[in-house]
Amino acid sequence: MRKRKICLIMLVSMFTSLSLFSQTVEEFKVKMLGPANLNFKKSPKRVLIADFQVQFQTALNLEDEKKGGKMWRGGIKGDAKAALTLVLDGLDPDKLQALTNQLYSQYVADLKAEGFEIAPIEELWNHDLYKKNREKQWELKSGTGPEQGKEFGMILTRPSTQKFVVAKKQVDKSKNNPFSQLADYEGSTEQKLSMKKNDFIFNKVVIVVSSFENALSETSRALNRHAGYAQVKAETNFKISHESVNRFNIGSMVVNRGIEVSDVLEKQKFDASQGADVDKLGTEMGVFRVWRVEDQEEINGAIVKCNPEVYAKGAVLGAQAFLKATMEAMVKKAN
Repeated sequence: MRKRKICLIMLVSMFTSLSLFSQTVEEFKVKMLGPANLNFKKSPKRVLIADFQVQFQTALNLEDEKKGGKMWRGGIKGDAKAALTLVLDGLDPDKLQALTNQLYSQYVADLKAEGFEIAPIEELWNHDLYKKNREKQWELKSGTGPEQGKEFGMILTRPSTQKFVVAKKQVDKSKNNPFSQLADYEGSTEQKLSMKKNDFIFNKVVIVVSSFENALSETSRALNRHAGYAQVKAETNFKISHESVNRFNIGSMVVNRGIEVSDVLEKQKFDASQGADVDKLGTEMGVFRVWRVEDQEEINGAIVKCNPEVYAKGAVLGAQAFLKATMEAMVKKAN
């Protein structure tokens, strides 16, 4: 028999509370992943933007479960499960698309100001590496508004003013799929392309705008599991995620801890926790002793409202800081 305890928490932030503050971008440092001696001094002063994505985290789901069973000193313990779902409410899809168009337009302008020509996407579309099985594997598309991302709670946008080469099949990169890397024709094709001598610098931009993050350390998680206790914690933390990347050929420009932007979302913390039901002594039933426990579960949820104007302003500030800094890191390697 499973006993379920469900709590729903509705947390609403005032729309106007954050508009009184001045948004600022926290300090950050760009790091290049790739060969230590990588530079672009002999590369053409042409950049081909193969893809430009802006991903927005609109929800987060965290779960933790501790399986029960026999205890070391006698008795039994039931299963314990904790789950937490956060949802960001108030975003305007049209504003997200306009924001993405704005970021792309400024990025192109900044590249041109540094003396780089923007190569037409057709040069990639007609490249030998893409022409093979092209109709089955690739499509030439521009953004048509927010679409569902690869992960829960993520929506993805591309500029509607430009076409990009996009893989048709999404690759399952979960830990349960040992062949995911072998099947990742998108990544392997881009890697092969970057190793070739081309008339352009291959460029791919992925900006991830996050609103929530896991707030439970690995140490706390390990201690909870040892005690038979399930717990999840999360908090609001608006930032350009560390998962964002600006790739130039085989060099990837990243920001290890992301880029935080202040006064976008009110700081809030959330948690769900559940201890296991324990029966150490059992009950005598004639010649038998019977132990009984019930599985325990706590599910918490929260809806966090945001001011779409404040959110859009913060996203532009953080994303432009990321794009400008990563582009400048490439320019230094080219001069």
